[in-house]
Amino acid sequence: MRKGLIGVLIWLGLLAGCNGEPTYSGVSFIAYNYTPWNLESVQISDASGGFAGSGAIPAGGGEGRVACCYTLKGTEFTVKWTGGDADLLRKHLFDGRYEEMIFKKETKVHSPALNTPEGDGPLILELHIYPDEHMELALSRKLLGQVRLPIVDTVRWLYTNYRGELDNYKDAYELGDVLPKVAKQAWMRYRIEDAEDMRGYMYLYFTVASDFEKDAEISAALEDKNRKPGISAKWCPRYRQRK
Repeated sequence: MRKGLIGVLIWLGLLAGCNGEPTYSGVSFIAYNYTPWNLESVQISDASGGFAGSGAIPAGGGEGRVACCYTLKGTEFTVKWTGGDADLLRKHLFDGRYEEMIFKKETKVHSPALNTPEGDGPLILELHIYPDEHMELALSRKLLGQVRLPIVDTVRWLYTNYRGELDNYKDAYELGDVLPKVAKQAWMRYRIEDAEDMRGYMYLYFTVASDFEKDAEISAALEDKNRKPGISAKWCPRYRQRK
């Protein structure tokens, strides 16, 4: 009976190590990339040599790319990640300079023991890479719906609904190269995370004026530390009327 219980705990990733540190056993791994860079590879490792990895994660992406199965221990991790600017990578794909465009980075991540979600499904260890390149870990039993910054969905929404106003972009892929860079700016300056606010911000930036933040009312709203999600519904009509 005791052996059976231990086996279940290991499968669930709940068994602490002998030094009291958490152990995540048999977990799948997914990386969410909120940076403007296309990532070729992401590998996370612990102090004891355990590791997990993934790759080919476009800017703003990550949902759906899961690798299995890994065991990681402790609270201190190292992430080694490589990637580059999508536009530059394409330009130098065949001229022998492709490798020069690839960056290689290493980031230390501290993560206290993670809360294990209820349920019976397999555990997924999530690595969220933010626009400022800090990283956070989380545990989930869900593959979809875990994105914290809706960058890819915003690209799809903007191109689907306002394609005719995006004169400088021949397709959604070109828009998808640029919008994550603007999303980094929006997150770094104003912590734009809400889906409706991101849509409003990108709608104004790409279809009205890239300097729309100079509008005094909009600037004040963006800078407001007590700003609530959903304020973008007021930005668009007000700004369009003034233009």
